[in-house]
Amino acid sequence: MASIETLVDQISDARLKTQIAREVADLKKRRPWGLVFERHLPENIRLLVAPIKVGSAVWERRSAKPRRFVVRAVEGEELVVAPEPPNTVAELAGQTERFARADVLVEHDFATPIFSTLTPIGEVRNGPADRPAHAVIQGENYHTLETLLVTHERAFDLIYLDPPYNTGNRDWSYNNDYVDSNDTYRPSKWLAFMERRLRLAERLLKPDGVLVVTIDENEVHHLGMLLEQVFPQTVAQMVTICINPSGASPDGLSRVNEYAYFCFFGGSQPSPTSDDFLSGETKSHVRWWDGLLRGGAGWTRAARKNLCYPIVVDPLGHITGVGAPLEGDDESQRPTRQLDCDLAWPVRKDGTLGIWRVDASRLHWLNESGYVYASKRDDQRGTWSFKYLLDGAVKAIEAGEIVVRGRGVRGEVVVGPKAGSAVVAKTMWHRGRHTAGGEGGSLLLTSLVERGVFSYPKSVYSVCDTIDAAIGDRKQALILDFFAGSGTTLHATALLNARDGGVRRCYLVTNNELRADDSARLNKAGYFRGDREFEMAGVFERACRPRVTAALTGIRQDGRPVEGEYIDGRAYAEGFAENAAFFRLDYLDAGEVEFGLRFHELHPLLWLWAGGVGEVEELDPRQPLGAPKTAPYAVLFDPSGMPALLEHLSHRADVRRVFIVSESDDGFDQLAAELPPWISATCLYRDYLTPLRTATR
Repeated sequence: MASIETLVDQISDARLKTQIAREVADLKKRRPWGLVFERHLPENIRLLVAPIKVGSAVWERRSAKPRRFVVRAVEGEELVVAPEPPNTVAELAGQTERFARADVLVEHDFATPIFSTLTPIGEVRNGPADRPAHAVIQGENYHTLETLLVTHERAFDLIYLDPPYNTGNRDWSYNNDYVDSNDTYRPSKWLAFMERRLRLAERLLKPDGVLVVTIDENEVHHLGMLLEQVFPQTVAQMVTICINPSGASPDGLSRVNEYAYFCFFGGSQPSPTSDDFLSGETKSHVRWWDGLLRGGAGWTRAARKNLCYPIVVDPLGHITGVGAPLEGDDESQRPTRQLDCDLAWPVRKDGTLGIWRVDASRLHWLNESGYVYASKRDDQRGTWSFKYLLDGAVKAIEAGEIVVRGRGVRGEVVVGPKAGSAVVAKTMWHRGRHTAGGEGGSLLLTSLVERGVFSYPKSVYSVCDTIDAAIGDRKQALILDFFAGSGTTLHATALLNARDGGVRRCYLVTNNELRADDSARLNKAGYFRGDREFEMAGVFERACRPRVTAALTGIRQDGRPVEGEYIDGRAYAEGFAENAAFFRLDYLDAGEVEFGLRFHELHPLLWLWAGGVGEVEELDPRQPLGAPKTAPYAVLFDPSGMPALLEHLSHRADVRRVFIVSESDDGFDQLAAELPPWISATCLYRDYLTPLRTATR
């Protein structure tokens, strides 16, 4: 109906326009009510970088009130355009205009196939080289979901979503316009927006996957009905989460909560956790780890010289031994290296020597038990930071109150509840750590990035507990969040991995949208989409990327270590032993892809398709075979490379996917038949192009 009204507005005959508008109004009165909403088709977007052809619709880029044009000719980097709606008389009179390609935005509606890929724009390498990377993608989430359907259909264990809450405060946009409380179609636009993405999300989930969507009172009932309508086969439950115990009361009762819908597919069940999130706090959330360096002004080397000794740390960050306490009074003469290992002394912030909390014999025992580990190299102090288990934690392990589940990447124990002590989460959560404005929410975000870059971030502990309750028993789970905001879901995934030794991966998707007031302010100053000043104010560049980088590395964007610690005593500056790759969603011409002219642009997508391990190495499509040294895949560009490929596979047991460039299905089938049975074969460029050409919209 909204689409019809938009078309009615374009009728130039005033009398006809009035008559049709009256009929449309009568039709609206006769419609039944329920979860009936306008689909607002087609949804569209304006793209900075996309193929342009004759007939493409484009918009002025450098204008707060841009005009729409149709491309009549493409002359290199210059476009000849005519006004829209089409005006043949004006064109015949020579009333066309010229724009540089860089000065327009390309309109694309979601009913038309589009071919997207991933362009690398940075990475974090803070974990082992063979640890699969998280992915953080800047781009329109609908197009990104379509792209992931090519590479990751039925691959995700959990999809966690924190969509716009549709409060009427211009907190999201539809068809390039911010939706506010004055928009008559605000609820139906939101439902149409969500329905399209939920239908794609279903195809990305594993048959036994879990979908979690958070929401507040503005759309909670509409969302519940929509989920029931889109996913009638699931078991859905709504959880109430206390996120603001002090309450917010602009109107009516003081609101303290939000909601999370858990949708369990294919018979999946909640994962048992060590906390039901409502009853009394459990010991699994008590502070166990603490820093080994004793703080306080009085704890210098002179206070306890026997506690000032070096700890030997090898190049991989493992503790391999302890040395003798320093003799004499000249601290500058202390040794700092032993063969290829560091000798880490208890260096205080002022550069003088302090003391450790335990003596050398106790530390040796703690290290053998996995109760101490080197958390981070501190180049400023020229030493390492260490964490050790407090006596209460050691006693809890010895008493069987908690048990050792495994070892972390640096040999430290990973503890969890003893067998039989796990519980199923309740449907009402009341934990102080879930407070959005508390130590896990806005206070944490301010430690990681500059102040005021993102409003109302989720508590990382709330999201971590949500992941744990949904798929905590899947330690190799793949998680997707395509309303990523400041990146809390990836941060929470890393936190859960550190807690239980998991290797879960998280893919984040977010556009680089600005708040309405920021966009207007920058437009007034002469900055528009595509200008660096404008783009750096967006949510991806200002919040998501710097937050993920700081959380994983422990270093802020300004070069300072992140100050503070998690509730278990882990220092923010310690970071996490994780890798992450950052991408921008870009768009390709299908014909150029089909003729093999865009392999380099597609290669990063293939890397992610194959698991995101190692590096995106340069491959030469002019050679018969491309065989990365660090990534578990290969590309057969020409059949003549098959002997070399088989030889390569005989030495690389980690390789599980081979991309075969073939112009015919029969040719591909013949080559794929020669591969070992454990290899997944993918046909280029058919298996990329076909799903995008035939996507249901």
